[in-house]
Amino acid sequence: MRSLAYLTLLLCILNVLTYNRDGAVSYAHKYARTPNHKCGKNHLSCTPCAYFGREACGYESHGGDCANFVSQCLVLGGNHQKLNGGSPCRGYPCGFEEPGANKLANCLKKKGWKSECGYKMAPPSYIKKGDVLVYHEGGCSGSAHAVLVTVGGSNAKITCHSSIQVDAAYTYMTSKPYYQWLHYPD
Repeated sequence: MRSLAYLTLLLCILNVLTYNRDGAVSYAHKYARTPNHKCGKNHLSCTPCAYFGREACGYESHGGDCANFVSQCLVLGGNHQKLNGGSPCRGYPCGFEEPGANKLANCLKKKGWKSECGYKMAPPSYIKKGDVLVYHEGGCSGSAHAVLVTVGGSNAKITCHSSIQVDAAYTYMTSKPYYQWLHYPD
């Protein structure tokens, strides 16, 4: 009887520590067309997340909300436990956002996410929903745009802010032809 209790406890702990790909994708679909806070005069209204985009209320000088949106998908989609290992890939001021697609990609790599980048690189065979794609201009560390992979496989689909895309073909971004695929190893 005691071993059954330990097994149940172990399964519960593993469930908490498992990367929740479905949760991240559900969050992306729910908030792709709207910020996850009540719009007001201040982009930092934190109810619960800031919004840096131009499509709705937001702080326009950031030029978009892509990395913030993806980091919210990862954290608020129930994946913060696996992203931790110290602190999640998120910044300030509310603790749910990561300003900058390059910062987000670098943070995920440091957290053990597998990264491959190349010119118009097709999705690697291991890419799944809940993984991340970062588009770069002029090389694999140039100006960047982050999206969440919402359908995996060779015909991957993405969802993002700045500009809003929902289940779009991963090839939609033409101005940044270097694709950095980031995969959370299962």
